[in-house]
Amino acid sequence: MIYLDNSATTFPKPKEVYSSLVTNVRRYSANPGRGGYEMSMDTADKIYSVRENLTDFFNAPSPDCVSFTLNCTYAVNTVLKGILKRGDHVLCSDIEHNCVIRPLEKMRLNADITYDIFKTDIYNENATISDLVGKIKPETKLIICNNSSNVFGFVNPIEKIGKLCKENGIIFVVDAAQSAGVLKIDMRQMHINFLCLPSHKSLYGIMGAGVLISDGLFTLNTIVEGGTGSDSLNYSQPSYLPDMLESGTLAVPAIESIGDGLNFIRKTGLDTIFNHERELILYLYKELSEIDALKLYADYDKLSVFSPILSFNINGMSSEEAAAKLAQKGICVRAGYHCSALAHTKMNTLKDGTVRISPSFFTTKKEINYTISTIKKSLSAF
Repeated sequence: MIYLDNSATTFPKPKEVYSSLVTNVRRYSANPGRGGYEMSMDTADKIYSVRENLTDFFNAPSPDCVSFTLNCTYAVNTVLKGILKRGDHVLCSDIEHNCVIRPLEKMRLNADITYDIFKTDIYNENATISDLVGKIKPETKLIICNNSSNVFGFVNPIEKIGKLCKENGIIFVVDAAQSAGVLKIDMRQMHINFLCLPSHKSLYGIMGAGVLISDGLFTLNTIVEGGTGSDSLNYSQPSYLPDMLESGTLAVPAIESIGDGLNFIRKTGLDTIFNHERELILYLYKELSEIDALKLYADYDKLSVFSPILSFNINGMSSEEAAAKLAQKGICVRAGYHCSALAHTKMNTLKDGTVRISPSFFTTKKEINYTISTIKKSLSAF
């Protein structure tokens, strides 16, 4: 099997993640913060060490600003529904995942907020910023965008957007589902107020948790309340982080795996991981661009930076059928719309979606060569 669906979830995981899972389940399986006995306290310490690791990795203000959620989508919803009020205006990019546009649309239909979509220029960051500036209104409360598209790998200029937000008193939220662990993210340098992450993609943890990192400057209204292990006699939810956003039992094994994944990234080197995946995509692009029957959607040689994702289509064939034929040859890719109506609208791929290839650090050039060879040999059958 050649696994090229790492944008959905990374596979395989680093050996450190696999080997630590059994140890973590055996030694750190008590409910953290719910007991004074040794294993409960050890588990709480283990979870706190992951908060510290994330704080350092993304240059966040404090471990207490790191809250764990069900997944990245939940983290995004927690911010949007926790901070926006009736009459607020929001801006998002035209390459957003449905985890952004769907809650915004629901709030718009409920007459709570209004939103506009700014146009991204994948080859010109200044053009993106210019369009964004032109859409800012006096009532613009928040700008949210992904760091990179989960369909095409296009990267938003989040440092420039963050600077713009800082200068205009606008809250800045970043969905880093496709970039965390591949591209450098510095919350302070990029003026990010809220950073949303999944456990199981390029942070190399397992499925089951998300991360919401705040800069601590804004208080959210909670969308879930319950037991936090703190201030238990108070009928009201705690007003301090991270307890305020962590009702119920945490997904302890998944959270612990984030720490192991981060340790792997640190040991390997973020630049090493990015450069390996970048070279695979550039090579794949070069080879596929020579096939007349394929349609590609960007000139990767002209992109200053991109997330390691490449989408394509085979002329005259739906993306699902093409992916199914590749699967018959043991090549795992994703087809369809990838939960991003905005990105497909932008790139005129609403009819069939795209076939998406996304390698990881563990993908080899030999595997990419086999994929290219399989596509070329099968075109007559396609």
